[in-house]
Amino acid sequence: MRFKFQNTLRNQQLLQLVWVFSILIALNIMGQFAFFRFDLTQENRYSISESSIETIQQLDDILYVKVYLHGDLPSDFRQLSTNTKELLDELRAYNKNVRYEFVNPSENENKKERFKLYKQLAQEGIAYYNLPVETQDGFAQKTIFTGALISYGDKKEVINLLSSNQKIPNPNEINQSIQELELNLMNGINKVTKSKLPRIVFSQGHGELDQYEVADFAYSLSKSYDVGQIEIDSKLTTLMRSVEVDSNQIKMISNYDLLIIAQPKTAFSDKEVFIIDQYLMHGGKIIWAIDKIEANMDSLQTAVNTLGMPNSLNLDEALFTYGVRINSNLILNQNCMEIGTAEGVLKPWHFFPLALPANKHLITQNLNAVSTHFVSNIDIVGSGKANKTVLLQTDKNSRIMPAPALIDLVEMIYRGPNIMLYNAPPQNLAVLLEGSFNSAYKNKLLDPRIMENTNLFDLKMESKPTQQIVLSDGNIMRNQVSESADGIMPFPLGYDRYSKKTFDNKKFLLNSVNYLMGDLNLIHLRNKQYKIRLLNKELGINHRLKWQLINTIIPVLSIILLGLVIGLLKKIKYKKV
Repeated sequence: MRFKFQNTLRNQQLLQLVWVFSILIALNIMGQFAFFRFDLTQENRYSISESSIETIQQLDDILYVKVYLHGDLPSDFRQLSTNTKELLDELRAYNKNVRYEFVNPSENENKKERFKLYKQLAQEGIAYYNLPVETQDGFAQKTIFTGALISYGDKKEVINLLSSNQKIPNPNEINQSIQELELNLMNGINKVTKSKLPRIVFSQGHGELDQYEVADFAYSLSKSYDVGQIEIDSKLTTLMRSVEVDSNQIKMISNYDLLIIAQPKTAFSDKEVFIIDQYLMHGGKIIWAIDKIEANMDSLQTAVNTLGMPNSLNLDEALFTYGVRINSNLILNQNCMEIGTAEGVLKPWHFFPLALPANKHLITQNLNAVSTHFVSNIDIVGSGKANKTVLLQTDKNSRIMPAPALIDLVEMIYRGPNIMLYNAPPQNLAVLLEGSFNSAYKNKLLDPRIMENTNLFDLKMESKPTQQIVLSDGNIMRNQVSESADGIMPFPLGYDRYSKKTFDNKKFLLNSVNYLMGDLNLIHLRNKQYKIRLLNKELGINHRLKWQLINTIIPVLSIILLGLVIGLLKKIKYKKV
């Protein structure tokens, strides 16, 4: 009887073992034909966007990523390194052509050779930080590189995994960089895999923001696009080129995908307006950042008040035709930026109202306040075929001050403004225009001096479907700069060095450009967020012994207890038999 029971038990165990192996083999075979990955984290931190997956799956050559963030790192940097490796593992799961290597630039004990490598990496554009670290002899400096080199075919691109304007990055900056890992990595991959990048140009020649004032914006754009400058002169082919279709027909093609007009200060000639108009008619896209009122804070350095005067740029008629009007006024609001006073304190400055998202458009999704300086309101005019979407507005209870506008430091800062004048609803500060537009020269007699030879130009009076964004403040694009003996140092776009606050100017502008360029996936990646759950260092130090005992004794006791229970159950089971 006992022998028969043991034989039956042995057969059941053997059958179970066969079933387990059969299931494992079946799953392995299924895995060859089907690919599954499950992300069980609350914020989907391991979920790669569909656009990123599509890009990776299309790789037909080796994509090699060499990461220099490796070695004995502080905890925050180690977290960034770990997340980078996890992301590369995820990408490699979709295409085995993705290969990577982590390199520690500091592993060479030969100081001369180590410094030689440091110099080489720095010359290649890979960012590094010199951090103070505690040693047995006190403190020493540790050099940490936070970049990676992406290679694909004969193309190479350097990306920086950490974005910081500090000599010693803080945890928030590292956290933000972790959130933007996929965005930064895919930007680099797109640059080496795309045969041609979209071309974006900033207009020059009319007192626009210079290269230092748009440095951070232009640098951020250069991660995804080919960025440059163009002076709009009197040549009809400044923004376009002519292609001969046949002996009787000329076709104009845009040289650039996007034109950015950033805070011009002098008027455009009629011919220049015509060139811009025809660029739009042929499908070109434009971001207008226009100051309708000429005013600046420098005038208040030597006086207690100044006047904001209308700025004539010869663009009003064209913008009106396209569907908007920037008014000659200044908008004030109590929800505003702060400025420093002679007493060394920060005071609200109603002439710098904060621009807030006006709706749930993709461009303004998860957007915080955008800073402005001496901004006007925008009216939506005409019907036309274009769709008009307000992107940014002031807060409620605004004040509209017509030009000429008295900008009085004493009244605003010391005496206090008349709150009764703040009775206007939210005012439009940024508008998206999409669709077909009529030319500003439609049904008008064209000046012969503008159009020398119509046979050599494909003149259009109605555009193909295209897009524009109109901003009523050029300072939205302007980053602050610091001038010293070492040169000009741009601050990050949106950062105010006086209040030490960072506004969402960069995110808004990058989202705007990505939207116009059709790169909606980059907007989704930029909006991707998840929380880094860091350990409480103070709690860890105060309760160190407690957690050491919990982590060493409890696992051992658990195994012993489990063994006793299993032994007891077996003893009871066989005793019954």
